Amino acid sequence: MGIATEDEFRAFAVEAIPIIANYARRRLAPLSTSELDDIVARVLEVAWRRRGDIPDEAPLAWTIGVTRRTLANAHRSYRRRRALIARQRSTGTTNSAEEQVSATRTVSDALSQLSESDREILALHYWDGVDVPGVAQILNITTNAAAVRLTRARQRFETAYREIAST
Repeated sequence: MGIATEDEFRAFAVEAIPIIANYARRRLAPLSTSELDDIVARVLEVAWRRRGDIPDEAPLAWTIGVTRRTLANAHRSYRRRRALIARQRSTGTTNSAEEQVSATRTVSDALSQLSESDREILALHYWDGVDVPGVAQILNITTNAAAVRLTRARQRFETAYREIAST
């Protein structure tokens, strides 16, 4: 079962590429057509890694299943990028450049007053977007400990920020 040799995989790929491309092209929107080659390449990469799992009786059906999941991942990434861009866009009046620099400096000064562990947990959570269980795993602590540390670090940051902003 599966594809055993490199030559067998090449023959499989020659047959599969047009099928993968046509399937993906019909379902590509809202992605750009420039992403089609990347999707085909990702599908072939999965097929190569799992060539022993490709069923002899339905290799193209298996490949279409991989293409379907690869497209779903690409669409999910697209939606996430769009949501991030939308969140980053200003919804009201923008601050002047001077106000933005001042706010950035205040944040930077407040962070510099915190311990390294406080800065690390705040950066992991707020800048890197890691959830509390993920922070716990990264720091090799319990989820409860991560939640407590994050809360305390946030409180210390808020106190430092208020002190700096009021001067």
